[in-house]
Amino acid sequence: MQPITYMTSLFTFYLKGEIKSEQNFISFKVPNTILGLIPLGAQTEKFTISQIASTATNTRLSLKYLLLGILLVLWGFSGLTESFLLGLILLLLGINNVVNAFIINLVVTTTAGQQKIISFLIFDKQKANQAAEQINAMIAGRLDDTNTRQQTDRVIDANAQQTDRII
Repeated sequence: MQPITYMTSLFTFYLKGEIKSEQNFISFKVPNTILGLIPLGAQTEKFTISQIASTATNTRLSLKYLLLGILLVLWGFSGLTESFLLGLILLLLGINNVVNAFIINLVVTTTAGQQKIISFLIFDKQKANQAAEQINAMIAGRLDDTNTRQQTDRVIDANAQQTDRII
């Protein structure tokens, strides 16, 4: 699995989250911030492939954030003439809320039923889908490796081919 990096917030575009695999582990790294602006470390979690039951992506729209964002954008535009700095801040907050209203989540469910939810910006929807596909491919590979019937059939076929070559 190739490492996948994604933006976690529009304001902190320079902070990137990361999903990567290390042998039989999937590692999730999400940066932590204070008030959504000041970087403060990162949260890292690792799961073994055998602990992951499924992955899914969930795309939805938060009407509350969308309406709040539109109101802040309008308020920011009207405030630009009176106080440029206050208007600009309101405008930026409004744009951030509008972008964050489109929610894309990667949901990783463990075999114990725990769910790890990773949020992506709308711009990184393709990366969320790519991560889900790659994790599902790793789960399928693990299931193939642990399927004793398939392994036995492979050994029998290999032995039959070896016997045919000897004869």
